[in-house]
Amino acid sequence: MTELEIGGVVLGIEYRNFGGDRGPSVKVFGDRRGERVQLLRFDCFEDDPHYHYDPTDGNRMFHIDTLTMGDAVAFTLDQLATNTRSMVERAGFADAALGIDQAVLAGRIDEVRQTIAAAVDTAAATAGPVDGQD
Repeated sequence: MTELEIGGVVLGIEYRNFGGDRGPSVKVFGDRRGERVQLLRFDCFEDDPHYHYDPTDGNRMFHIDTLTMGDAVAFTLDQLATNTRSMVERAGFADAALGIDQAVLAGRIDEVRQTIAAAVDTAAATAGPVDGQD
């Protein structure tokens, strides 16, 4: 997993192969009472793209409807650039949200895009079957 420290959060970017699906994933980490926690996660999977609020404890998951919301990676980048702070607050991490600089995140979104693309390229070069499928 590649980590980028941007605007008061750490983005963990990797390609996941999970539960019969696969695709790039972006984990948003922050600080809660001195402990690093996963605040949000965007799973840009091929078959069932979705995102999570508080994936470790509350785990509220929402599907990304690619018909109305567009490409899952583009949706994720847009949310990171414009809504990270409000999404983190909605996930129940109001204190962590206060430390997020949304403008800095927006200003470095191309770096995030390139890191996602690199994770996809690396996965394609070493591609095997999806978990659970031979």
